[in-house]
Amino acid sequence: MPRTRKGRWLLVVDIAVPLALYYGLKALGVSDLIALLAGVVPGLISSAVSLVRERRADLVGMVVVVSMVASTVVAVIGGDARLLLVRNAWISLPFAGINLWSLRHPQPLTYTFTKAIMPRRGELMDQLWETNARFREAWKWITVWWGIASIVDAIVRVVLAYTLPISVVPATDPVITAVTIVVLQIPTIVLLRRSGTYHLVFAPRRPTVV
Repeated sequence: MPRTRKGRWLLVVDIAVPLALYYGLKALGVSDLIALLAGVVPGLISSAVSLVRERRADLVGMVVVVSMVASTVVAVIGGDARLLLVRNAWISLPFAGINLWSLRHPQPLTYTFTKAIMPRRGELMDQLWETNARFREAWKWITVWWGIASIVDAIVRVVLAYTLPISVVPATDPVITAVTIVVLQIPTIVLLRRSGTYHLVFAPRRPTVV
């Protein structure tokens, strides 16, 4: 996945800022629950602003916002900081469900998601989708593996949230996220290479000679 300004901004808002807020507030003597609640706010605002700015209902984006709000409400009502530590599992599980459910549609989520973040390859990908059965089959299996990996991601987050000390868990969150992202690339690369289309979709674009 190429680096973009938006991607770097999300890394700051969704990972760096929440960690800084949590450990900074903890150093000041704030409780785990309040410190974790403070870390939720930047990501929630960022997600809400993105939905408003794009002016359309993005299913994955809506799931992220609803999951964050729901986990926050449940944690506040229950007074349990660990309920906030598993908030990303509340995102991974619905994401897995949406992925697997999208197999019932003409184009699975992983395909449409990849096309959305690579708009310059959109026309080429649509041509391959219409004409290449191996390409279509690869994306269906990629979607299956993404769904499975997201379920595993959620399980790992829940297990760590309830077995490790609360102060340790926030630091593991970006590690789990990074590992999951790397793992998700494996079926994408392997299956597209086996279909013979990887180089067509992901090869560097050659500059146009005038």
